[in-house]
Amino acid sequence: MSAHDLVIDGLVVVGVAGELLCCLGLVVMRDVFDRIHFAMAATTLPPFLIAAAVLVEEDWTQPGINALLIAAVLFLVNPMVANATARAARERRR
Repeated sequence: MSAHDLVIDGLVVVGVAGELLCCLGLVVMRDVFDRIHFAMAATTLPPFLIAAAVLVEEDWTQPGINALLIAAVLFLVNPMVANATARAARERRR
């Protein structure tokens, strides 16, 4: 196994572990407002780690750029989704 493969495996393992921790937090938390924090965390660092693994493997070709673009869209759209979810939850409590 080369250093190239170890870097890719490390990035994927850390990215998947981050997603699994966020999923566990979603299951464990009782309040919707607490769950929003874990849902937001799931779209910050782990997608960029997976995109970095794709970039290391594929370089700056179409798959690598697509992975980076998807991670960026998740990162940018998530605050809007979290805000809408929090507003809906707040209205539902009333």
